[in-house]
Amino acid sequence: MNRKRQLKSTGFIIGSASVFVCFFVLFFSVSQKNKTFAQMNKDYQSSDTYQEESLLDRARFVTKRDGEATIVVLGSSVTFGKGATLEQPVWGELLEDELNQTEGIKATVINRGYSGYSTADLIAKDKIAAVIKDEPDILIFELCLINNNRYPQNDIGQTKADIQFIMNTFKEQLPNTLIVLQTANPTHYDQVVLEQGKVTYDQYNNEIINFVRANQWPLIDTYHLLLDEMEEQHLPAEVVLSDAVHPNGDGYYLWFEILRDRLAVPVKMLQ
Repeated sequence: MNRKRQLKSTGFIIGSASVFVCFFVLFFSVSQKNKTFAQMNKDYQSSDTYQEESLLDRARFVTKRDGEATIVVLGSSVTFGKGATLEQPVWGELLEDELNQTEGIKATVINRGYSGYSTADLIAKDKIAAVIKDEPDILIFELCLINNNRYPQNDIGQTKADIQFIMNTFKEQLPNTLIVLQTANPTHYDQVVLEQGKVTYDQYNNEIINFVRANQWPLIDTYHLLLDEMEEQHLPAEVVLSDAVHPNGDGYYLWFEILRDRLAVPVKMLQ
């Protein structure tokens, strides 16, 4: 009987010691990994590259540090991809493909586009919290102005307050995330005062763009850049839209090209 007790006691001691050793090894490994990450972050933030950091620079750095960069694209149906096809996907998918063909980068793009959502909807329906849980390294936020502008039109002052609240939340909860804002595509309604609307979509864009620039947030003004591209290529709206509002595959590809052309541009110059 005593022999059995001794064996059980010895087994318990050995088992406890093994658990302790495993815990110590795990703790040491995590601690060393955190120290390595911290040093890599410190070295990067003191580098010349960081001073002129682009979206590509951040994706390449995170890939080196973590093995993969996580990118979230947030916005409305034109971020989700309404009007896209398997053969001609939405701009977020095209971005993921482009990054994964770029030397030194491995990336996953998480699509958090919501059809019909305004900035107020993103806040009310906890979509901002969902992005925070993703812990993205890069966030590209399409500002939902198509929906803020229509049926009924959200007050521009409230839209500014929504954007300010969202950006404050991200800066507090995601301090290490690189955030770039985007406007969306032109529509058939650019110059039309819609039902219950106070301003046109074009005027709404201009007002919000000025607000974003005043806050010095990185911005890709997709709306005006697409208008310029369509004019240069003599493309009427119906050629790049699947309906009155949403791009077709060609429209999304034009959108992606605008984004791609700015991947290597220092973020501080995106205005």
